[in-house]
Amino acid sequence: MDSGNNPNVMNRKSFIAAALGGLGASLLAGCGSVNRLMNLVGFKGTRLAWKEIVIAAADGANQNSAVAVDIVLVLEEAAIEKLSALPAPKWFASRADLLKTFPGEFSYKSWEITPGQILRLPGSVFGSPNVLTVFVFADYLAPGEHRMRVDQLQNGIMIQLAARGFTVQPHKPD
Repeated sequence: MDSGNNPNVMNRKSFIAAALGGLGASLLAGCGSVNRLMNLVGFKGTRLAWKEIVIAAADGANQNSAVAVDIVLVLEEAAIEKLSALPAPKWFASRADLLKTFPGEFSYKSWEITPGQILRLPGSVFGSPNVLTVFVFADYLAPGEHRMRVDQLQNGIMIQLAARGFTVQPHKPD
């Protein structure tokens, strides 16, 4: 095929050359530019790069009862608003329906932690998808939202379960 006579071939070649040039320039400019470029071409969010997740339940956590913990990866913008309005009891009661109603907008992993237990998870349990944010839901007996938004997407996080609530903080694995 003679590409010299076909304008579509030249347009594709020009587009590919421009895209590669833009990617190269972004790589030279730093990671923030790469994320912006990826957002422009349809890759939303930031690459999740957790090395470790630690979930630690204090003695007497959740009134001395096991705590269900869900870590939810938000993949689409519309899911942020939906999930940020849900208290943990509603999340746990409706998560299966939410996944069916909004497929591909988020994914989650679940654990049940007993008082005094420390669970160390490799970041590989989540892979390295592009995420917009992360929510942690904990199923406590005490009333409350028991939902926390996490924007820490590098290194790792530590979830500390206490008697009536929990905290999430950055964690740097050893």
